[in-house]
Amino acid sequence: MLAKNIPNFVLQSKALRHKVRPMSIRNEAEENLRIIRSLMEKATVYRAISAPGALAGGLGATAIAIYGGAVAQGRFGSPATVPQFLGMWIGLLVVVTVANFMLLARDAARRSEPFVSPGMKLALRAMLPGLLAGGMLGLAFSFTAPQISAAIWVLLYGVSLLAAAHFAPKSICWLGRAFFLAGTGLFALFAFGASWESSPLLTAHAAMGLTFGLFHIVYAALTWPRRRPGADN
Repeated sequence: MLAKNIPNFVLQSKALRHKVRPMSIRNEAEENLRIIRSLMEKATVYRAISAPGALAGGLGATAIAIYGGAVAQGRFGSPATVPQFLGMWIGLLVVVTVANFMLLARDAARRSEPFVSPGMKLALRAMLPGLLAGGMLGLAFSFTAPQISAAIWVLLYGVSLLAAAHFAPKSICWLGRAFFLAGTGLFALFAFGASWESSPLLTAHAAMGLTFGLFHIVYAALTWPRRRPGADN
Protein backbone atom coordinates (compact mmCIF):
# COMPACT_ATOMS: atom_id res chain seq x y z
CA MET A 1 0.00 0.00 0.00
CA LEU A 2 2.78 2.38 0.95
CA ALA A 3 4.74 1.44 -2.14
CA LYS A 4 1.76 2.29 -4.32
CA ASN A 5 1.46 5.76 -2.79
CA ILE A 6 5.13 6.64 -3.24
CA PRO A 7 4.88 7.39 -6.99
CA ASN A 8 1.88 9.65 -6.36
CA PHE A 9 3.77 11.47 -3.62
CA VAL A 10 6.76 11.97 -5.93
CA LEU A 11 4.57 13.27 -8.73
CA GLN A 12 2.78 15.65 -6.39
CA SER A 13 6.12 16.92 -5.05
CA LYS A 14 7.39 17.55 -8.56
CA ALA A 15 4.19 19.33 -9.53
CA LEU A 16 4.38 21.50 -6.42
CA ARG A 17 8.03 22.28 -7.10
CA HIS A 18 7.30 23.29 -10.69
CA LYS A 19 4.41 25.43 -9.50
CA VAL A 20 6.42 27.21 -6.79
CA ARG A 21 9.44 27.89 -8.98
CA PRO A 22 7.59 29.93 -11.66
CA MET A 23 5.87 31.89 -8.88
CA SER A 24 9.25 32.62 -7.30
CA ILE A 25 10.70 33.71 -10.63
CA ARG A 26 7.65 35.87 -11.32
CA ASN A 27 7.87 37.52 -7.90
CA GLU A 28 11.56 38.22 -8.40
CA ALA A 29 10.89 39.71 -11.84
CA GLU A 30 8.11 41.89 -10.44
CA GLU A 31 10.42 43.11 -7.67
CA ASN A 32 13.14 43.97 -10.20
CA LEU A 33 10.61 45.85 -12.34
CA ARG A 34 9.42 47.76 -9.29
CA ILE A 35 13.00 48.75 -8.45
CA ILE A 36 13.71 49.79 -12.04
CA ARG A 37 10.49 51.83 -12.15
CA SER A 38 11.46 53.54 -8.91
CA LEU A 39 14.92 54.36 -10.25
CA MET A 40 13.48 55.78 -13.46
CA GLU A 41 11.11 57.97 -11.45
CA LYS A 42 14.13 59.30 -9.52
CA ALA A 43 16.24 59.83 -12.66
CA THR A 44 16.12 63.61 -12.36
CA VAL A 45 17.26 63.43 -8.75
CA TYR A 46 20.18 61.14 -9.58
CA ARG A 47 21.13 63.32 -12.52
CA ALA A 48 21.14 66.42 -10.30
CA ILE A 49 23.26 64.62 -7.69
CA SER A 50 25.78 63.29 -10.22
CA ALA A 51 26.34 66.65 -11.92
CA PRO A 52 28.43 68.19 -9.07
CA GLY A 53 30.42 64.97 -8.72
CA ALA A 54 30.99 64.83 -12.47
CA LEU A 55 32.19 68.44 -12.49
CA ALA A 56 34.59 67.82 -9.60
CA GLY A 57 35.88 64.64 -11.24
CA GLY A 58 36.22 66.31 -14.63
CA LEU A 59 38.15 69.28 -13.25
CA GLY A 60 40.36 66.97 -11.17
CA ALA A 61 41.07 64.74 -14.17
CA THR A 62 41.95 67.75 -16.31
CA ALA A 63 44.32 69.09 -13.65
CA ILE A 64 46.02 65.73 -13.21
CA ALA A 65 46.36 65.26 -16.96
CA ILE A 66 48.02 68.67 -17.33
CA TYR A 67 50.35 68.14 -14.39
CA GLY A 68 51.15 64.54 -15.32
CA GLY A 69 51.82 65.54 -18.91
CA ALA A 70 54.23 68.23 -17.75
CA VAL A 71 56.04 65.72 -15.55
CA ALA A 72 56.20 63.25 -18.44
CA GLN A 73 57.84 65.95 -20.56
CA GLY A 74 60.47 66.54 -17.88
CA ARG A 75 59.42 70.07 -17.02
CA PHE A 76 59.89 69.53 -13.27
CA GLY A 77 63.22 67.77 -13.47
CA SER A 78 62.11 64.47 -11.96
CA PRO A 79 61.39 61.62 -14.39
CA ALA A 80 57.84 60.36 -14.80
CA THR A 81 57.16 56.87 -13.44
CA VAL A 82 54.30 54.39 -13.74
CA PRO A 83 53.69 54.26 -9.94
CA GLN A 84 53.36 58.04 -10.01
CA PHE A 85 50.88 57.77 -12.89
CA LEU A 86 48.83 55.14 -11.05
CA GLY A 87 48.98 57.01 -7.76
CA MET A 88 47.56 60.21 -9.24
CA TRP A 89 44.67 58.58 -11.08
CA ILE A 90 43.76 56.05 -8.38
CA GLY A 91 43.88 58.84 -5.80
CA LEU A 92 41.45 60.88 -7.89
CA LEU A 93 39.17 57.84 -8.25
CA VAL A 94 39.05 57.36 -4.47
CA VAL A 95 38.32 61.04 -3.79
CA VAL A 96 35.55 61.27 -6.42
CA THR A 97 33.99 57.98 -5.31
CA VAL A 98 33.85 59.09 -1.67
CA ALA A 99 32.37 62.46 -2.70
CA ASN A 100 29.68 60.78 -4.81
CA PHE A 101 28.72 58.40 -2.02
CA MET A 102 28.49 61.33 0.40
CA LEU A 103 26.12 63.12 -2.00
CA LEU A 104 24.00 59.98 -2.35
CA ALA A 105 23.95 59.46 1.43
CA ARG A 106 22.88 63.06 2.04
CA ASP A 107 20.07 62.79 -0.50
CA ALA A 108 18.92 59.44 0.92
CA ALA A 109 18.78 60.99 4.39
CA ARG A 110 16.80 63.94 3.05
CA ARG A 111 14.23 61.55 1.56
CA SER A 112 14.26 59.35 4.70
CA GLU A 113 15.34 56.33 2.68
CA PRO A 114 18.09 53.77 3.37
CA PHE A 115 21.44 54.59 1.83
CA VAL A 116 22.02 51.07 0.47
CA SER A 117 18.63 50.72 -1.17
CA PRO A 118 17.48 47.89 -3.47
CA GLY A 119 17.97 50.29 -6.37
CA MET A 120 21.59 50.93 -5.44
CA LYS A 121 22.20 47.19 -5.14
CA LEU A 122 20.72 46.63 -8.58
CA ALA A 123 22.84 49.40 -10.08
CA LEU A 124 26.02 48.13 -8.44
CA ARG A 125 25.36 44.58 -9.65
CA ALA A 126 25.02 45.89 -13.19
CA MET A 127 28.07 48.16 -13.14
CA LEU A 128 30.59 46.27 -11.02
CA PRO A 129 31.66 43.66 -13.63
CA GLY A 130 32.75 46.34 -16.10
CA LEU A 131 34.44 48.43 -13.43
CA LEU A 132 36.33 45.49 -11.92
CA ALA A 133 37.38 44.17 -15.33
CA GLY A 134 38.61 47.61 -16.35
CA GLY A 135 40.54 48.06 -13.14
CA MET A 136 42.28 44.70 -13.29
CA LEU A 137 43.10 44.80 -17.01
CA GLY A 138 44.30 48.39 -16.76
CA LEU A 139 46.65 47.56 -13.90
CA ALA A 140 47.94 44.52 -15.82
CA PHE A 141 49.02 46.70 -18.76
CA SER A 142 50.12 49.77 -16.81
CA PHE A 143 53.80 48.88 -16.42
CA THR A 144 54.29 47.77 -20.02
CA ALA A 145 51.90 49.99 -21.97
CA PRO A 146 50.22 52.70 -19.86
CA GLN A 147 48.51 54.14 -22.93
CA ILE A 148 46.73 50.80 -23.41
CA SER A 149 45.70 50.93 -19.75
CA ALA A 150 44.13 54.33 -20.31
CA ALA A 151 42.21 53.04 -23.33
CA ILE A 152 40.95 50.02 -21.37
CA TRP A 153 39.79 52.20 -18.48
CA VAL A 154 37.90 54.50 -20.84
CA LEU A 155 36.33 51.60 -22.75
CA LEU A 156 35.17 49.55 -19.77
CA TYR A 157 33.97 52.60 -17.85
CA GLY A 158 31.68 53.19 -20.82
CA VAL A 159 30.59 49.54 -20.70
CA SER A 160 29.75 49.83 -16.98
CA LEU A 161 27.63 52.95 -17.58
CA LEU A 162 25.79 51.26 -20.44
CA ALA A 163 25.10 48.25 -18.20
CA ALA A 164 22.81 50.53 -16.19
CA ALA A 165 20.98 51.77 -19.30
CA HIS A 166 17.65 50.14 -18.34
CA PHE A 167 17.22 52.22 -15.21
CA ALA A 168 19.60 55.17 -15.58
CA PRO A 169 18.81 58.65 -16.92
CA LYS A 170 19.29 59.10 -20.66
CA SER A 171 22.19 61.44 -19.96
CA ILE A 172 24.11 58.59 -18.28
CA CYS A 173 23.45 56.40 -21.32
CA TRP A 174 24.83 59.07 -23.65
CA LEU A 175 27.87 59.47 -21.42
CA GLY A 176 28.38 55.71 -21.54
CA ARG A 177 28.18 55.73 -25.34
CA ALA A 178 30.73 58.53 -25.53
CA PHE A 179 33.19 56.65 -23.31
CA PHE A 180 32.59 53.37 -25.15
CA LEU A 181 33.25 54.90 -28.58
CA ALA A 182 36.24 56.88 -27.35
CA GLY A 183 37.71 53.85 -25.59
CA THR A 184 37.26 51.66 -28.65
CA GLY A 185 38.94 54.25 -30.85
CA LEU A 186 41.80 54.82 -28.43
CA PHE A 187 42.41 51.10 -28.01
CA ALA A 188 42.52 50.58 -31.78
CA LEU A 189 44.83 53.57 -32.19
CA PHE A 190 47.25 52.56 -29.45
CA ALA A 191 47.23 48.82 -30.16
CA PHE A 192 47.35 48.88 -33.97
CA GLY A 193 48.40 52.43 -34.85
CA ALA A 194 51.68 54.27 -34.70
CA SER A 195 54.34 53.60 -32.08
CA TRP A 196 53.95 55.47 -28.78
CA GLU A 197 57.09 54.18 -27.11
CA SER A 198 58.72 57.63 -27.00
CA SER A 199 56.18 59.07 -24.54
CA PRO A 200 53.66 56.43 -23.36
CA LEU A 201 52.95 58.19 -20.06
CA LEU A 202 52.32 61.52 -21.79
CA THR A 203 49.95 59.76 -24.19
CA ALA A 204 48.16 58.02 -21.31
CA HIS A 205 47.69 61.29 -19.39
CA ALA A 206 46.36 62.98 -22.52
CA ALA A 207 43.86 60.18 -23.16
CA MET A 208 42.63 60.26 -19.57
CA GLY A 209 42.32 64.04 -19.54
CA LEU A 210 40.42 64.24 -22.83
CA THR A 211 37.90 61.61 -21.71
CA PHE A 212 37.53 61.51 -17.94
CA GLY A 213 38.22 65.23 -17.81
CA LEU A 214 36.44 66.74 -20.81
CA PHE A 215 33.52 64.30 -21.03
CA HIS A 216 32.58 64.74 -17.37
CA ILE A 217 32.81 68.54 -17.58
CA VAL A 218 30.50 68.56 -20.62
CA TYR A 219 28.14 66.13 -18.87
CA ALA A 220 28.00 68.34 -15.77
CA ALA A 221 27.33 71.44 -17.86
CA LEU A 222 24.45 69.75 -19.70
CA THR A 223 22.81 68.15 -16.64
CA TRP A 224 23.43 70.75 -13.94
CA PRO A 225 20.15 71.36 -12.04
CA ARG A 226 18.52 74.56 -13.21
CA ARG A 227 15.76 76.55 -11.59
CA ARG A 228 12.50 76.61 -13.49
CA PRO A 229 11.17 79.98 -14.61
CA GLY A 230 8.88 81.39 -11.95
CA ALA A 231 10.29 79.19 -9.20
CA ASP A 232 10.38 80.68 -5.72
CA ASN A 233 13.64 82.34 -4.69
